[in-house]
Amino acid sequence: MDTHTVLEIIKMIDSYSSAAYDNIMTAHEKGKEANPYDIGVFDQMSALSDHLQSYIEGQVSALENQTGE
Repeated sequence: MDTHTVLEIIKMIDSYSSAAYDNIMTAHEKGKEANPYDIGVFDQMSALSDHLQSYIEGQVSALENQTGE
């Protein structure tokens, strides 16, 4: 998979994660418990985003090693 595609996927995941986070914070501001679904979405999407970001960092590192920078 090329890095551009992975970066686009990360953007989409971060969008879903951000929406779930907003829902969690809105619930807390209203003095309510956050929806467990939103908490799960936020946790899992954040973890997936971090995993894909580490893939990108590995690609950058490999490229830097090839070019000798």
